Amino acid sequence: ADRAAATIARATGCGALVSLGGDISVGGAVPPGGWAIRLADHHASRPDGPGPAIAIKSGSLATSSTAARRWRTARGELHHVVDPRTGRPARTPWRTVTVAAATCVDANIASTTALVLGEEAVEWLEARGLPARIVATDGATLRTGGWSPEVA
Repeated sequence: ADRAAATIARATGCGALVSLGGDISVGGAVPPGGWAIRLADHHASRPDGPGPAIAIKSGSLATSSTAARRWRTARGELHHVVDPRTGRPARTPWRTVTVAAATCVDANIASTTALVLGEEAVEWLEARGLPARIVATDGATLRTGGWSPEVA
């Protein structure tokens, strides 16, 4: 997403927003007020669906979620975010973590790590100065690192 946004902006001489399944990067000229982006738990959500929106003027956003890519097994419901310490789906109190960073790579690493870290995620994100929006499985929302307020 980072390379695509930069390449498109250079080639066209205008602004570009590239979204790849929850990872967003922008490059070039910014529309007035910034790029409006709606946040959702599922990467396949419709652009006009429910959910808060924010505006970004530079950098990237990445969202990692346990709400999508789920399946049932004889041992219960599982999801695709694996905790490398156990080799099993992460046991986390969060259903969605969205992180803003300079690059999509950094934002994606941080959002997925936050899911895996569980309760430790807030302190970990704040120690790195990363703005994040964290949604708990019960729907409660936390914000870290100066996360931008939602906009209409």
